[in-house]
Amino acid sequence: MSALVVRAARTSDVSAVNRICFETGYSEQEVTGLRPTPDLLGLVWADPYLAFAPEWCRVAVDGRGVAGYLLAVPSTRDFDRWAHAAWWPLLSADHPADEPGLSPADRAVARLLASPPVSPEHLLDRFPAHLHVDLLPRARGRGLARRLIDDLVDRLAAAGVPGVHLGVSPRNATAIGVYEHLGFERLDVQPETIWMGRRTGA
Repeated sequence: MSALVVRAARTSDVSAVNRICFETGYSEQEVTGLRPTPDLLGLVWADPYLAFAPEWCRVAVDGRGVAGYLLAVPSTRDFDRWAHAAWWPLLSADHPADEPGLSPADRAVARLLASPPVSPEHLLDRFPAHLHVDLLPRARGRGLARRLIDDLVDRLAAAGVPGVHLGVSPRNATAIGVYEHLGFERLDVQPETIWMGRRTGA
């Protein structure tokens, strides 16, 4: 088993990060049934973070390449202002949800580009940062999620950011348990998303 090295994300990591976003975002059954375009999901959940705040993003690399990532922004409000001005409009124009012939998965992503996901405003004073973390199977069970998240929390604390949040599907009991084990608490429960947060001590 190759050692995992964590380093700052680079522009050259975009394709690898998008591949991981695709492979962790869809099951084999969903790939068959929903027919997603491989790089499209990353336009929502990965690429804007690498474009807006690459200095806050990390990748884990082994002998086979990038095996996982943590993408984060220290200020969700700043990220949302930037994305609504400079990211979502262009991509939504390039990927209209009413385009004929879109696969079910691609139409769902196009709808997200037109109406992007937004964190609940009432969380943002105490938990202004947010993150996404995804690991390929070969990188799991090795303490990598804790390593990535603890490192982010330390960096946020040093920058005076008081907390970080994330959203997880209520159907993903495994992920919810992992985040609770890593010190996250449930902040808001909605039909499609459980919002969880962790204080940094800042």
